[in-house]
Amino acid sequence: MKVCSFCKESKPLTREHLWPASLHKRLYKINKQDRKYFWLERNDKTIASEPKIQDVCADCNNGVLSQLDNYICELFDQSFAHMPERGESVTFEHDHNKLKRWLLKMSYNSARISNSPDLFALEALLPYIMGKNNELGGSVQLFIQLAYPQEVPAESNPDNIDKLYPDVHRSGFIFFKAKGEGQKVLRAIHLRSYSFIISYWPPGTNTLWEQYDFASFYLNAHSTAIWLTENMTSVEIECGAVGAYDSIKQSRTTKLEFE
Repeated sequence: MKVCSFCKESKPLTREHLWPASLHKRLYKINKQDRKYFWLERNDKTIASEPKIQDVCADCNNGVLSQLDNYICELFDQSFAHMPERGESVTFEHDHNKLKRWLLKMSYNSARISNSPDLFALEALLPYIMGKNNELGGSVQLFIQLAYPQEVPAESNPDNIDKLYPDVHRSGFIFFKAKGEGQKVLRAIHLRSYSFIISYWPPGTNTLWEQYDFASFYLNAHSTAIWLTENMTSVEIECGAVGAYDSIKQSRTTKLEFE
């Protein structure tokens, strides 16, 4: 019998959507969208059907993971459904651990499909994702920023689109490189206008100063981004970190370099 990728127990396995079906239904409804598109990083192409994962047991799928999916749907209705304009400030209220655990669960699903370089880091965080060890959450640094509707450059706009809107959901890894500081693998989850950036640190070690150093680099490059710490339940954030066109363009390169 095969082993579940979350609880690591030998159990019959079920099929799980990469993205929660309940979340995508909300996305299609608000976008008035009747056709589905999925960008598969591994094959570098857009596909019509959503990738599925077949290595999760029913207990995990219908238990802890389903509870996390329910929470992210609540956040969609509360926050992600609204698309702010550039310069607009919004209040984002959230349960820090539930949000971070869902983002890591989503990242783990995405990483297994694409065999991403952050897969090993995500596997080490399974006890946190499953709600069994909240202390591991301290080794995960989380940033939030908002993308705004952006005009598309003429040379990249054969269909004469007025603006590109941040109205899709995306997940992928990023190589963040700062001059003189080396390279670091990050994970990005985009939920419409909301972009969440995950930075991993070795579990079980005190990396607070390293996290402060990294935050100074990242926030210097993204001045309207916010470092979401565990004691934050409500933050005021300005929409202006990146335009929708630039965000999607960057996500196809998987590299961010800063001098």
